[in-house]
Amino acid sequence: MIRLFFLRFSSFIFVGLLILPTLGLAEKADKDKPIALSSDKAQFDDVKQIYYLEKNVLLIKGTLMIRGEKAEVKIDPEGYQFATIQALPGQLASLRQKRDTGLASFVEGHAELIEYDAKTETAVLTGRARMNQLDGTKVSDQVQGDKIHYDGNTEKYTAASKATVKTTLSPRRKELPGNLKP
Repeated sequence: MIRLFFLRFSSFIFVGLLILPTLGLAEKADKDKPIALSSDKAQFDDVKQIYYLEKNVLLIKGTLMIRGEKAEVKIDPEGYQFATIQALPGQLASLRQKRDTGLASFVEGHAELIEYDAKTETAVLTGRARMNQLDGTKVSDQVQGDKIHYDGNTEKYTAASKATVKTTLSPRRKELPGNLKP
């Protein structure tokens, strides 16, 4: 019975709470920043607090930038925003945020659909999802799957895929004084 469960479960590989401690802690200052929206076409429903954006959508909240083709932004009664950003068919929406390291380090993500919750500071990337850590312009770590849940507060990733979740981790070696080898 356990073997049958394992075989069924292995057809849907799930990596839960994949903790990649070097893969991002979002800028803490971003939490209290307003969201700025930009697009070629927009509709607003102030009564329902829903905003619809189309073509060249750009969402900016502090150092967080999300780009896509269509977006729906809802504002809850407490004033927090929840955004759903879609890419054009066959393309990917993107997310980029500076990490709170004091260095030129960023978290970058791509997917067909990105859902961002400003209250919990989480993003769910769905459809050909991948996230990278960039140190300057160099990709140092990477995770890929059908769906990635990224929590900017806890630095935790959850990746799921019907096939395989792929992760690449770069070595973390500290330079010794005088370039001496141990």
